[in-house]
Amino acid sequence: MTVFPTPAGIADIRPLTSGQIIAALTGGGNATVEGTTVDVPPAQPNGGGINSTMSASTITLGTPLANGATINLQFLLGVQQTGAFRYYINIEALP
Repeated sequence: MTVFPTPAGIADIRPLTSGQIIAALTGGGNATVEGTTVDVPPAQPNGGGINSTMSASTITLGTPLANGATINLQFLLGVQQTGAFRYYINIEALP
């Protein structure tokens, strides 16, 4: 992920906490899209940065995602400086 400080032409983007939305589907109908939360600590008042973790409040140790199940997630990025950027998602789970 490209974050501050960045040279000209490279974006400064930061993950932000987002809420649940209802999205209209191209083929008709709607889908619920769960928001994600930037995990703390540490407190990150300017949004997340490198090595930030995010989670969906509907998935916890007590209520894990079932085998073969899916979830629609929204990743909200704050753009502090425009330019070229990279954003990678690494999904981790407990056994």
